[in-house]
Amino acid sequence: MKKYITLPPIEARNIRQPSHLDPEWALMAVWHQKAYVVLIAFLFGVAGVIMALLSPFEYTSEVRVMPELQARSALNLKRFGALAELAGINLEGVSNTEAIRPDLYPDVLKSTPFILYLLNQPITTVKKSKYSTLAAFLTQESFSWTDRFFDKKPLTVPQSIDDRQALRLTRDQEELIKDTKERILSDLDKQSGVIIIRVKMPDAEVAAQVSQLAIDYLTRYVIHYRTEKARSDLKFLSERFREAKQRYDRAMVNLSAYKDQHRYMVTEIGTIEERRLQAEFELAQGLYSNITQQYEQTRIKIQEETPILKMLEPAQVPTKRSEPRRTIMVLVAVLMGCLFGIGIALVRHIDWQPLSIER
Repeated sequence: MKKYITLPPIEARNIRQPSHLDPEWALMAVWHQKAYVVLIAFLFGVAGVIMALLSPFEYTSEVRVMPELQARSALNLKRFGALAELAGINLEGVSNTEAIRPDLYPDVLKSTPFILYLLNQPITTVKKSKYSTLAAFLTQESFSWTDRFFDKKPLTVPQSIDDRQALRLTRDQEELIKDTKERILSDLDKQSGVIIIRVKMPDAEVAAQVSQLAIDYLTRYVIHYRTEKARSDLKFLSERFREAKQRYDRAMVNLSAYKDQHRYMVTEIGTIEERRLQAEFELAQGLYSNITQQYEQTRIKIQEETPILKMLEPAQVPTKRSEPRRTIMVLVAVLMGCLFGIGIALVRHIDWQPLSIER
C-alpha cells in the first residue's frame, strides 16, 4: 500500500503560479511585492553610503613620457665628423647598439629593486608633514587607533638588493611591496609610443612626488643600461691613456737628452743607442696616438648612446580625488539591492509541485 504526502503550495496572493517561470508571472510577482523590493534596495543603498563615507581618499597623478624609439645609426655621428677629422679620429670603429625596447620600460617600474628604492625615499605631504621614507608614510596611514596607542613603529624595507645574495623579506614587507606595486601603473601606448605612468596615493602631494621619482629612476636606469659597457671601456682606456702618456713623455725626454749629450760625438755605438731610443720613442708615440683615438671614440660613443626621454606631461599635484567614487558606489549598491529584492520576490512565488514519498 502506498501513501502520499502532499505539501501545500505557498500562498500566491492572487497570482497565478505556473509550473515554469514566464515574464508575465515574474512582473506580477515583483509588482505585488514592490514595497519589499524597494525596502531591500533602500537598505543596500544605506550600506553603500556608509561604505562610500568610510572609504579612504586616493589621489592619482599621471605622467607622460616620450622615449627614444629609433635605433642608433652611424648617420647620427655625422655631426661629429668635422671635429673628428680635425682631431684625426676615425669614427668607423664606433659600433652601433640597438636601444633598449621601450615596451620593457613598464617592467622596470614593476621590478622589486625599483619598489625598494621608492619605499626608501623621503616624502612630504600636502599638510607639509615630512616622512623619512615612503614606507613610513604608507604604514602609518594604515595604522589603527590601537597601533597608535601602543606607539607602533613604521615598517622599514631593505635599502637595496645584493645580486650575490637572495632577498629576504618578512610577510609585512612583502605585503607592503605588493601594495606599492599595485599603486603604480605604467603602460606603453603602442600607437603613439608614449609611456603613461599613473601613481595612486592617499595624499595628492605624495602622488606627484612618487611620479617624479619614477621618471627619474627610469631615466637613470635606461642611461646606465645603454652606457654601462661604454663607460667600463672608457675607464679602462683612461688608465691605459695615462700609462701611454707617461711612456711617451719618458721616451721623448730620453731621446732628447741623449741627442743633447752626444751632439758632436759620432760613434757606431752612439748611433745604435740613438736608433734604439728613436725606435722606443716612435713605439710610445704610436701607442699613445692609438689609445688617444680609442679614448675619444669611446667618449663620443657614450654621448651618442645616451638615450633621451622627453617629458610630455610633467607630474602634477591632483586637485580632485580619484577614489572613492561615492555616487557610483551608491548607485551600484542600490542596483544590487534591487536585483537581490527581485530575486527574493520571485523565489517566494515559486510554484512548489506536490512531493510524493513512497513508503
